Amino acid sequence: MEKVFKPEFDGKGIWMYWPDDNARMFKENVEKGFMACGLPDADIDLGDLDLIGVRRIEATVDAEYGKPNPAAVKLMTDIYAKVDIGDFIIARNGFDTIVGIGIVTSDYYYDEEQPLFNHCRKVEWINTDTWTFPEELKRGGKWHRVTLIDQHYRYIAEELITAICEGKSEEE
Repeated sequence: MEKVFKPEFDGKGIWMYWPDDNARMFKENVEKGFMACGLPDADIDLGDLDLIGVRRIEATVDAEYGKPNPAAVKLMTDIYAKVDIGDFIIARNGFDTIVGIGIVTSDYYYDEEQPLFNHCRKVEWINTDTWTFPEELKRGGKWHRVTLIDQHYRYIAEELITAICEGKSEEE
């Protein structure tokens, strides 16, 4: 019988994570136990954010883009300073499929060996079954690479994680 995981949500963030287009890199995420993100423009690499520090992320991102880029600043600030050990990760493939549920197990680290996205956190992937993306969470496509699920949608995310971790089927 498969081990059942009972999630505890008190004080934990729940983050939506999009590994990449079509979740191609997710298999490696699971095999190596991590999540990775970066800026969508392949020619922009901020390097190790530990060397920049949270206070200088905005100025560094804006300088790289040559103009303000609030979405890129938010992404880099979130992966570096806001995702916490113990937070839940819901990995998605587009807006149709959930591909995994995990728990963050490390602080931020920079992995220069990663071919696409170098800004990482270790994650224990507790379930990698495929589930239909709940309509209530779609919100018209406003999810970014890493997005904290706000209070309005949190109960839906908690129900989804609980159902997946307890091994229930989508029909239950």
